[in-house]
Amino acid sequence: MRRRCGLTLRTFQRAVGLCTAIPILIIGAVSCGRVREQGQHAALGVAFQFGERIGWLHGACLAISNPNLANGTPVVLVITGEPQTVQQSRIQAQTNSPASCQALMEGRAKVNAKPGMSFYALETGSVGSTDMGFGIVSPPANPVVVNGQARVDLDQDGRSEVFSSCATSEGIKFAVWTEKAYQGDPRWSGYYYLDYESTPTCP
Repeated sequence: MRRRCGLTLRTFQRAVGLCTAIPILIIGAVSCGRVREQGQHAALGVAFQFGERIGWLHGACLAISNPNLANGTPVVLVITGEPQTVQQSRIQAQTNSPASCQALMEGRAKVNAKPGMSFYALETGSVGSTDMGFGIVSPPANPVVVNGQARVDLDQDGRSEVFSSCATSEGIKFAVWTEKAYQGDPRWSGYYYLDYESTPTCP
């Protein structure tokens, strides 16, 4: 009789332990699923870092506030003009040479090479030496040109970002806006110093 009671007690203890462990395992699995889901969302660009993933370019040289881009990193280019065009490229190498980066020519580098700014040579492809525009590092979607203007939802909030460039008296202002250029505050902006006088066109 005692033996049976002992077996029953041990069985009960094991059952209690198992019942305690199952909820812990379920909570752990759900938590892991949430972490994995958050990682997938980040990879899709939900937390798009405008400051680190957008830069301006002149020819096949990208200026961006990100010193950690590896060779071969994909970059989508929005070339300004009428109409705007979209091209695919990749990071070739970081550079500080004016031979591969017009923004670092004598007279320009003193303003353009400010602290925190990095310069990258891009795979040339069909990028012309006079082309200017934007470089977007690994965007969650490719921009689509609609009525001459590139549009893409970078932060996946259901609203498209658009791109603008205009001349100042000595350079080019680049900016990224939500839905419509020059309305509200830009999501990102950059300035390219040209070291010569030009006719301002900015609103």
